[in-house]
Order: sequence, then structure tokens, then C-alpha cells
Amino acid sequence: MKLTPQQTEWLYALQRPWPLVERPLAALAERLATTEATLLDFIRDLRQAGLVRRVGGVFDARRLGYRSCLFGIRATSEAALNPAVAAVVAHPGVTHAYLRGWPADVEALGLSAADYADYPNLWYTLSAPAATYDEAAAPLAPFNPLPFPALTRYKIDVVFDLRTRNRDEKTEYLSPSNVLNTAPITAEQQAIVRRYQDDCLDAATPFQIPDLAQLNAWQADGTLRRFGLLLYHRATGFTANGMCCWHVPPAEQATYGRRLAASPEVTHCYARPEQPGFPFTLYAMIHKTSWQEAIDTFQMLSRETGLTHHPQRIFFSTHEYKKSSLRFFI
Repeated sequence: MKLTPQQTEWLYALQRPWPLVERPLAALAERLATTEATLLDFIRDLRQAGLVRRVGGVFDARRLGYRSCLFGIRATSEAALNPAVAAVVAHPGVTHAYLRGWPADVEALGLSAADYADYPNLWYTLSAPAATYDEAAAPLAPFNPLPFPALTRYKIDVVFDLRTRNRDEKTEYLSPSNVLNTAPITAEQQAIVRRYQDDCLDAATPFQIPDLAQLNAWQADGTLRRFGLLLYHRATGFTANGMCCWHVPPAEQATYGRRLAASPEVTHCYARPEQPGFPFTLYAMIHKTSWQEAIDTFQMLSRETGLTHHPQRIFFSTHEYKKSSLRFFI
């Protein structure tokens, strides 16, 4: 789907937080000097082109009482990989799963797929209510996954701008222990989350009026990051995705994490613990249109943030097995 300059502006605006009012697209159209009907038609066209993951709410799992963790499994053969992939993809708590390493047809940085043989190659994110998290993680334990929980998150919530290929995200510096305590989520609040976590097909009037006060309060305290349009970023051309990793001592992580978060090239940034056989502690995700562009961006990030002399490696997402939004209270 080829977009006009005006449409790329609309697409960017639709990904950012919608006004939490009775007719959000009418309010947004006024800002964009267009009409509600035009934006509705545009969203319909995006859906038909297969670009829309969903229109809905993006909630902070931790504030809703959930726990999430990134895991890596080292599967050294196809016979080991296939059952692990099947189990990971089938798990209802897994939202993202990728094969990560080095593309077989790329020659750069003096690296090849063989240089990644000793690292985990199957990566997935598991989320579940904190009270039952260990129980939820248990079915995948036979595959010996290494846990990489976020110790501090420096940047979250990706929004893609097709005009510049840059990104606009929420930047924050929170460790799990620093998340503001929230009251237990009531049954009524759980029902509100369920109403807005899935794809909303009525974009003109997506909200029930009695819910707006709660949604606005949640947006103010960070429980609701945004309500808006979420893209399939690969379908928009961002097909070369890399997990950039550096070994940074704990005392220096905040400095470099903030520098990485300040880059518009970085979509997500976290400090994670070192694990045996995987010495990296600072992670930044990048999404580019080619492997070479991603390699160039990785080198640029190392150079401009002062990380050049830290042990480092980029892990490319060479296959996407699963990508979905977490569904709460089901």
C-alpha cells in the first residue's frame, strides 16, 4: 500500500495515544485538518492491506499485577529446536517468539552463523499473573530456558514513523522495584481492561462513556500506555530486526541506557542480568529495512553512545514464530 505524505502523517498520529473522548477520531481529525470519515476510510484501507495488528489499548502489565520475562533457549539441532518451538508457540502466556542469530546469507563484521552456535537461539517473552507466574513458566522448563528479566527499562512502547523511519516512544527509567504500588485490580476494572485489549472494529466510537474516567486515570498513571492503532511493522518494511547487546557493568548501565534510549533508532531498551554463556547486560532493539542498515545502525549506536570498547553483539531475528498482544484477565 503506497501512502501519500499526508497519509503517512495520519498513520503516525493514529499510532500515538488517541484522545480519550466519546469520538476520538473526530477530535484527532480536527488536529489533522481532515474529517472523521476520512480517517475511518483510511483505517479500513490499512486493514485491507494487512497492516493493522489491532486498534486497542496498550496496558502496562506490571501495573495490572502481571509479571513478564524474556527467555533464551539454546537448541543445537533441528531435532531439539522443533519441539521447543512447538511448545513455546502453543503456550498461551507467550506473546513473542523468534529465532535469533546471524543471517546465513550475510557477510559483515567478520561474523557468520557459526559464531552464534554457543548462544541461545530461540527467544520468547512469557507473561502471566504474578501470583501464578512460576506455575505458568513450568511447562517450558524442560527446555532449560535462561531467564533474562528486565532489571531496568529505559525505553518502551514502539511507534513507527514512516515519514522519517525514526521512532517515537515513551522513555522511562524504572526498575521493577520502582513501579508505583497500585491497588488490587477490581472485577469491574478487569472488565474494562478486557473491553479494550482486543481489536476494536468500531473506531468511531470505541469507548463506553462510563469507562472514560477510568481510562483517563490509567493513562495518567501509566497503566494505560495508549489507546491507538498498532501496526504489523514487518508489513510496513521494517523486516530487519536486531537485538543489540553490550556487556556493561551495573554501575555504568544507567548512563549508557539513557544514551541508547535517547536515540530515535532504538525502539526498546533494557538492562538485564548476565547469564552463564551470555555475558551481555544492556539490550536495545532496532527495526530496519535491511540487514546492512541494521548492522550500520548497531555500529553507529556503539560509536555515538561510547560503547565501542564494550563486548557487544547483534542478534538478528531471522524467523518470527509468534507475535501477539498479551491478553489480561482471561
